[in-house]
Amino acid sequence: MNPVRQNPAHPGPVHPVPVHPGPVRPGPAHPTVRLDRTVVVVGAGRVGLGCAAHLAHRGGCRVQVLGRGSTIAALAGHGLVRVRVTDGALATEEDVPVSAIDLHRDPEGARAAIAGADLVCTAVGAGSLPALVPLLADGLARADHAVDVVAFENLADAGRLLRQQVGAGLSVPHGFSGAVVDRVVAHRLPATAATPVTVVAEPACQVAVDRNALNHDWSVLPGVVGVDDFRAWFRRKLYRYSAGHATAAYLGRLKGYRFLHAAAADPEIAEEVLAAMEEGRRGLLHRYGSRVAGTPADLHEILARFGNAALGDTTARVGRDVPRKVARDERLVGAARAAARAGVTPRHLAQATAAAISAELAATGQRAESAAERAETVARFTGLAPHGRLGRLVAACLDQLDATTVLLSLAERTPAWETGVVGRAS
Repeated sequence: MNPVRQNPAHPGPVHPVPVHPGPVRPGPAHPTVRLDRTVVVVGAGRVGLGCAAHLAHRGGCRVQVLGRGSTIAALAGHGLVRVRVTDGALATEEDVPVSAIDLHRDPEGARAAIAGADLVCTAVGAGSLPALVPLLADGLARADHAVDVVAFENLADAGRLLRQQVGAGLSVPHGFSGAVVDRVVAHRLPATAATPVTVVAEPACQVAVDRNALNHDWSVLPGVVGVDDFRAWFRRKLYRYSAGHATAAYLGRLKGYRFLHAAAADPEIAEEVLAAMEEGRRGLLHRYGSRVAGTPADLHEILARFGNAALGDTTARVGRDVPRKVARDERLVGAARAAARAGVTPRHLAQATAAAISAELAATGQRAESAAERAETVARFTGLAPHGRLGRLVAACLDQLDATTVLLSLAERTPAWETGVVGRAS
């Protein structure tokens, strides 16, 4: 296991649960707009509470939360969730009134809530979404008006899947869309007798939805953007923000950083992160044009968000689930393929992909000693042709890495010390 290096700018102990970095001010006293609408949020996790419920409240909507367990009980007991927004220097807190229904104890109440909603937001995780289909279908079948369902699940085709599995056979034309969520909600803190459930989030908050797939214009909610080409905007986040996030995490682990903000403050890693995001941006520019691709200045703003120390986000959390994040159409390899189609050699995305695979091999006790084994390993993780140009580029980067060695320098492959058998990086 790699030793932990702290950011020199934070010489004291770093708390995994963030403390207030400065004064805490109350959030806005009133929603920015008033809508006589009800929003049901299915899922009482970080995204459901810190993004969907928060935006609905800011838009003046009534918010109901459906879920299970102690968090739902706490939400029901306090009647609200507290949203703490911090930029690393100043934190604001806003209490979001909610009513809560336990899916296990009151399934009938949950169905009635869905039937009476104007907007249903799911935030249960992509793997749990299929289990929601019967509940959503039963609730929507009782609705006498068109309900919109938006899946905050980090899936490009969530809207289509829900339309096929839930909407088929229903007499009312309900709307179904995925959501591109651009906000980090790093923590959900449990309630106490005196304090409600609290979520800790960054200030940035934008949600893109497929406006052509919905019945109502939800861009009236602060932070919600209706787009025509949802898949393009999904890839915009994936190939810019998500690619940079993953690059910071995997290269940060190579250099022994535990916290993401510490990795992002490392000049060498910051340069690599910006370069990887630029490769992804160039791929977007080639396929979708400048409106989707954005500008290089956007990438510097994203990097600054990674440096938010008050979130206490870790390289381990951001880098978990390597097989999914290095898959063929995902944030690193998908962005690299798009860059290659634009005539850009994606060296920095390839290095981040190799760093992720190297970390996964070390964590699972696997080895790839020979060139043939490395080529096969890259193909297995990424779906890239082992003898294709991009597959060979990732394999060449993997050849230079040894996840058992903490590096002082990525460019020079200089080891700080060695925690295992000397490898190729030495």
